[in-house]
Amino acid sequence: MGSSNKINRRKFLKRASVSTLGAGMVSAGSFAAADRVNTSETAVIKEYRTFGKTGFRVSDISSGAPTNEAVLKAALDSGVNLIDAGEVYMNGNSERIIGRVLQDHDRSRFFVNSKLYTEEDSFPSKKEVIERTGQVLERIQSDYVDGMMIHSVENTRILKDEAFHAGMEQMKKEGKVRHVGLSCHGNNWAYNTDENLETILMTAIDDGRFDIILLAYNFVNAGMAEKILDKCEQKGIATMIMKSNPVHIFGLLDSRMQKMVDEGREADKFTQAYYEKYKTMNEQARTFFERYGIRGEKELKEAASRYVLSNPRAHTTLWDFQSFDDLEGMLGLSGQTLTLKDDLVLNGYMDELGHTACRIGCNDCEAACPENIPVNKILRYNYYFSVKKQEKRAMEKYARLELNKPSETCISCEGYCEQACSYGVWTRPLLAAAQSKLELIV
Repeated sequence: MGSSNKINRRKFLKRASVSTLGAGMVSAGSFAAADRVNTSETAVIKEYRTFGKTGFRVSDISSGAPTNEAVLKAALDSGVNLIDAGEVYMNGNSERIIGRVLQDHDRSRFFVNSKLYTEEDSFPSKKEVIERTGQVLERIQSDYVDGMMIHSVENTRILKDEAFHAGMEQMKKEGKVRHVGLSCHGNNWAYNTDENLETILMTAIDDGRFDIILLAYNFVNAGMAEKILDKCEQKGIATMIMKSNPVHIFGLLDSRMQKMVDEGREADKFTQAYYEKYKTMNEQARTFFERYGIRGEKELKEAASRYVLSNPRAHTTLWDFQSFDDLEGMLGLSGQTLTLKDDLVLNGYMDELGHTACRIGCNDCEAACPENIPVNKILRYNYYFSVKKQEKRAMEKYARLELNKPSETCISCEGYCEQACSYGVWTRPLLAAAQSKLELIV
């Protein structure tokens, strides 16, 4: 751990008293918290919002699946009071981290959310749903979980799965599950061409059995996501936000291509075919960042984050805190709203660089692809790699993808994906860059 990280760790560990400020659950039916608990320069949560009809007062910034016990403890001691996890995250180890950390805290003051996953359109049985929920409780060392979701919903059939809902109904009666929800990245178009992310989430809202929805929301996909947030608000459904920062500074493909040239190697034909167009995108981005005085990813991420934090219908935004520096930086944004410069930068980005960012979940491109290439999935994995810096996770997901992948076929294709895109995204150079990173072919 670097010296600056150690300093940040000491700063966080001095804040034990702050844990009383991140007000959470007092009892099964009683919730209370101050809206703004601290306005000093210390990086703590400064704003809490009503978490839909759950009644919980949730911190505007929450913890994504934790990977480090000390960092999670620091987050909770600084006012974060919602922790997200899932049975498949780190093979259950994220839940185990939560369980160990919560032993030193008042469990009733925190909202713990987890997820059950199935690759099919249904769960095998009510019995299995109950058993797996019990295993989640064992890992988090608690008698109950505040939220239990269906993980990564890809169609409306799984939303209505009776095995899942019967299991949840029994768990709720026994006090082991308090609220039910789902997460969604969009549908799997290769297998289901009748739905998209909006169809799935609107169906879930109308279903009436879901209390919480976890969705991607950022300044790039606002047109689609804000319709969902508005309807959630009308129905009293709690909202959790992922992918609040949709962009990254370009350049990684350039550096790999340069290394490849220096070593006298050749890239695959697909990468070669779209390298020049990708370089054009890089140059457009560089010019844009210089004109707006953006010196690095941090400033862009903060502007994107303030965009989401400015919307009261987005109740809490998840962040995967990887370090004390990361935690310090993100908690410093709590309670902030969009600035004039942010507005200029983000609107300028949409006008000048909107073609560089995929709106994950819209499916225009996949619907038009004659090869059924799962464009949204691939670019989502590239998001994990480039924005979230989860290189190993992204590469593993890409390696397990059993659908068609970009290839020389895409070179001779007429570009149906780009022609169909409502947002004018340059899909093929983005796919070339994604493939280059995810397959490590350069």
